[in-house]
Amino acid sequence: LCNHKRTVGAAHEQQMQKLGDRIKGLRYQKWRTKMMILDIDPSQKKKKGAKFFEMDSDIDDEWVKEHQQFLIEELRTKITKKFEKDNEKLKANKEKVMPEKQLKERLADVKELEAKFKKENKTKKVEAEGKGPSVEKFMAAIEKLDDRVRTLELQAEDRDGNKEVALGTSKINYIDPRLTVVFSKKFDVPIEKFFSKTLRDK
Repeated sequence: LCNHKRTVGAAHEQQMQKLGDRIKGLRYQKWRTKMMILDIDPSQKKKKGAKFFEMDSDIDDEWVKEHQQFLIEELRTKITKKFEKDNEKLKANKEKVMPEKQLKERLADVKELEAKFKKENKTKKVEAEGKGPSVEKFMAAIEKLDDRVRTLELQAEDRDGNKEVALGTSKINYIDPRLTVVFSKKFDVPIEKFFSKTLRDK
């Protein structure tokens, strides 16, 4: 067990905030998926109980709108980058590049998502998405989202629990470097992953 202390890095708070937002984002996605179940089969409210379909208490309307804006911008960036990459490939192959008009057409998806969120915020209903939507498919998706949430929560716990522990100290000062070299060769892990340049030179 490593008990060497270190000062908490300035970026720690920011990283925890980011992780927290990612977890919240997955839980919001889970809620949307549950609402899609109601869209295709309203009788599920009676079967599963109203509580199953409630939004988590720590997710308010203001956060939802901020997150939706983040998702909209993320999609815009993704589409724009893909367009630029495709054009670079065409240029490299001495082919005709796509006009800006094509990018505008692709960005129609962003407007669609914007309109969808606007409607959802107004009606508090979510229309079912995907090919051949079914209650079973959505329940499986919810299970996967639960797994991802659990993984991220464990990550957050580890990160926060170890924020004052210098985990690298034992590895650098107490483990025979020859063992590390043997391990890195056996499992084909670059030695750079374990030791900084200064230590490697030593």
